Amino acid sequence: MIDAIAPAWARNLSQGLALLLVVGGLGLLPPLSARAQQEDDQTNGEANQEAPADGELTPEKQDEQEVLADSIFVDPVAASIMRGRYDQLHSSVLVPPNTDRTIIQMAQGASRLDAGLIDRFIKYAARQLTDHDNIDAVASGGQQSRIQSIQDAGKYLMLPYSEIPKNQQDRRFYQEFNARLLGVAPDLLKNHLYARVQVMQALSRMGDPAAVNLLIAQLRDPEQPLIVKQLAAEGIRRVAVEAGDSLSTADRETAANALVEFLRDNPDAYWLSHARALQALGTLRRISGVENRDQAVFANELLAVLSSEDRRPESRAWAAWALGMLEVPPNYPQLNFSLAAYQIGSLAVEIGQRIVDLSDPRELEAYNPERVKYLTALIVAPVFSSLDGAPELRGSGLRNTRGLGPHQQYVVRVHQLIRQLAVSSVELTNARGAQIIAARDRVIGRLNELRTFLNENRPEDGTFIAGGQEFALQDAS
Repeated sequence: MIDAIAPAWARNLSQGLALLLVVGGLGLLPPLSARAQQEDDQTNGEANQEAPADGELTPEKQDEQEVLADSIFVDPVAASIMRGRYDQLHSSVLVPPNTDRTIIQMAQGASRLDAGLIDRFIKYAARQLTDHDNIDAVASGGQQSRIQSIQDAGKYLMLPYSEIPKNQQDRRFYQEFNARLLGVAPDLLKNHLYARVQVMQALSRMGDPAAVNLLIAQLRDPEQPLIVKQLAAEGIRRVAVEAGDSLSTADRETAANALVEFLRDNPDAYWLSHARALQALGTLRRISGVENRDQAVFANELLAVLSSEDRRPESRAWAAWALGMLEVPPNYPQLNFSLAAYQIGSLAVEIGQRIVDLSDPRELEAYNPERVKYLTALIVAPVFSSLDGAPELRGSGLRNTRGLGPHQQYVVRVHQLIRQLAVSSVELTNARGAQIIAARDRVIGRLNELRTFLNENRPEDGTFIAGGQEFALQDAS
C-alpha cells in the first residue's frame, strides 16, 4: 500500500536540495512503463494507424497522457523567488562545534535546558540558509562545503522533529524550541526559496497549535510558492492529529476555510498539493462553520472535488477520504449520504476500469503492472477508507457516520462492493504468470457488480443537503 498521507518526499528535500525541481519541473507521479517510455517512431506510427477514426484516445493512452501531463509542474512564483536577492539573516551568530548533539540531548531531557543556545542554534541555521555564497553554490553546483552548509541548516531545523521518538521528548524543550523557531520563521518565509522550504519542512512537523496562524497565513499569501502552501497544509494536518481536542473550534474553522480557499484559488496546481490540502481538511473533521452550521459547506466543497471529472483521480480520491472523515454533529439536518456513496462508488468504478485496461498481459502495448499497483493503492487507501474509516480518527468512515438514517443500507452496500473490488485488485497485483488472467477476470466481475448496482440505484436527489449545491449524477460507466 502507498502511504500517501506521510509527506516523506518533503521530509527528504534537504537531501540534495531537491526543491530545485519546484522551479525546473517537479516530478510527482510514478514513471510509465519502460515500454511506454521507449516507443520509437515506428511504434508511434503503428499506434496512429490503429487510433479510432474519431480521434478518441484508447483508455491506456488516455491514462499515459494524463500521467505525463501532470508529471511536470513549473511554479512561476517559485521561479521568481529563486531569482531574487535577499538579505542574509543573523550574519554574526555562531555556535560551538557539535551543538546539534547538545540539542538532541536537551530534546531528550538528558542535558540542562539552555534557551539561549537553542535561540542561537536556530538563528545559526537561518544564517546558513540565507548566506549568499551558500545559495550561489547550490544554484551553480559550486563548492561542496557551501552546499553542505545549507543541507545541514535544514537538518538542524528539523532535528527535534525527525530524530527524537515521541516517548523520549522533553516537553519543556519543545515548548522553548517551538517558540524560538516561530519567532525566526516569519523572516525566513520572506527570504530565498531554500530558506522558505527548509523552515516550512520543520513547521510542517511541529504539531503545535501555536503554529496554526502562521501556517494559515502561508496558505493565504499570494506571494508564497505552491510548495510552501503544500507544506503549510501538511503542518495543519499534523497539528490536527497531535493537538486533538486542544485545537480550538475557531482555529479548526479558520484553517478549514483557508484550505478551501486554497483549493478554489489553485485549481491547476499539481495534484499532490491538492491532496495535502484535502487530507488536512479531512483531519480537521469540520463539516461546516459556526455561522453556517446547517449548510455542510465544507462537505459540499469536498463533494465538488470528488465529482469533478476535470480533477485527477488522486485529488478526487483524497476528497472522498476527507468527506468520510468529517464529523456530523448531533441533531444535524439529514444529509444525502446515498449521494456521497454514489460519487465514491463512481470514482472506484473509474479507477477500477483503468486497472482492467492496464492489466492484460496479452496486450503488450497497454500492459503496465506498476501503474496497476499505483491505481490499486488509490482504491485500497483513500477510496475504501472513505467508507471504512481511519483507525486514528474515531468514528470516521461514511458507514460509521452518525445519522445515516434512510441511507444506511445504500452506504453499507457500496462499502461491501468497493471492499470486494479492492481485495480482488490487490490479488491481481500479487498474481504471477498464468494467475494474472484469472485474477484480472475476478476484478472485472467485482467491477461489474459495483457498476451495475450504481446504475440501477442512482440517487434521485443530487443535493447533499436540502437546498444546497446540485451535483450532476453521471452513469457509473
